[in-house]
Amino acid sequence: MLLDLPNEILIIVCHLGDPSPIYLLSTMCRRLHFLALPIYLSRIGVCHDVDSAEGCNISIGPENSDALAVLLTSLLLNVAQSLSCALSTLKDVARFTRLCSRLSRIEAAELRFSPPSHDYADESQAAYYTEVVKTLNVVLEKACESLTVDIVLGASAPTISRISRRSRLQARAPKRGRIPGLLTTSISLSPAAFRQRTLSTFRLHSDIVFSPHCLAWTIDVLNSFPLAVISIDAPTVQTDVLDALLSVTEIPTLCDMSILNCRLRPSQMHLFLSRHPSITRLHLGNVIVPPMQERLPPDHLPQLTALSAAAAQVAYLLHTLDQTGALREIRVLSHMTQLDLIFTDASLRPVASRLAPVSLSLVLPVLSNLPRLPTSLGGLFGDDSALKLVTTLEFVFGDDNIAFNTLADYVSLTPWCAPFPGLRNVELVGFNSTYSIELARQAFKEHAPTIEMLVIGGVEYR
Repeated sequence: MLLDLPNEILIIVCHLGDPSPIYLLSTMCRRLHFLALPIYLSRIGVCHDVDSAEGCNISIGPENSDALAVLLTSLLLNVAQSLSCALSTLKDVARFTRLCSRLSRIEAAELRFSPPSHDYADESQAAYYTEVVKTLNVVLEKACESLTVDIVLGASAPTISRISRRSRLQARAPKRGRIPGLLTTSISLSPAAFRQRTLSTFRLHSDIVFSPHCLAWTIDVLNSFPLAVISIDAPTVQTDVLDALLSVTEIPTLCDMSILNCRLRPSQMHLFLSRHPSITRLHLGNVIVPPMQERLPPDHLPQLTALSAAAAQVAYLLHTLDQTGALREIRVLSHMTQLDLIFTDASLRPVASRLAPVSLSLVLPVLSNLPRLPTSLGGLFGDDSALKLVTTLEFVFGDDNIAFNTLADYVSLTPWCAPFPGLRNVELVGFNSTYSIELARQAFKEHAPTIEMLVIGGVEYR
């Protein structure tokens, strides 16, 4: 009787009630499959355009990993414009590999892995990481242009109590000068993936790509593809592993480099930068300012146009480099505290003359416990303050996004703009509040009269 209903009525039925029975409908026959499956995937938040001719956008979080099995039954999948998936178990990784094999093209992929939830014996780890590399190879074989390897939010590494003493001894830092793991790598870049050569953006934000079973694959990718954008965020990876990786890596096409939270030796970082004069955008996170004998030669990075780093790194690079004529934009990473602003000013003041010709932004993370700045903040900085050159403030909201009324009170009650007489633009990055945008505009306009433009979510308000 259900099959006697017209398609219009069936679509209405699929939009009613609990989504679980909708998937059962999609398995009954081909007609119901093409009608019900797109509705089911949309209602569970996995894919809203699975039947699009241009390609679909798939997003699978840890809470709906069962959707991988559903997607494997789909007759609609062809091209994935973006594919984001959290993979927590070996079973999920294997399912995802089969899903990618069915697609004809994957334009951008973001894969978030967590440590395997099964036994942490050496053999089990090897099987897990081997499957991970197989998955990454399949993604690259589908002409992928952007690949991000990240971690599942909230995932934690295995505790010491769950790892044998032998495993802990083997995991100790290797001796300097050795490249750990290359001899134990079980699988590397596949020939089919190498032939594609379409990857241009590679973000290494997970320990997995630096593990002994994946390091050879990572080195192959870095040296085999015309990469323009590289991002490394690996706070727990051993220094020797990072040094070994960068020492054997050379990317002639590299333009945009981000080195975020890494235990990387400054000398190795600078050797890498010296081999890549084509870099135009450089972002340095939590890295160490090198000693005098390890600093960059003054003629390096001649094409650098944009720089993001902490105040000490910015001051060091401007003081060291001579050929900064192409530099147009500097973003200084700081915090919304009196001490941080004083330190930022003290670091930048010696190179203030080099800052004048560029667009200077101050990047400030916004936390739920916003600090109360003293009422005399403006008097802490004299006429020679480097902060007077700041033209843009970026307030960056993280996972603990505060309510807008808290931000409005902060703007209204604290002298946050007193040190920045040259302020012209304010940008709220990652601001997801449901409060009226007009309230934000009024709050900033009343208490910062020099502001000409407010940017919220990429939209400009003047």
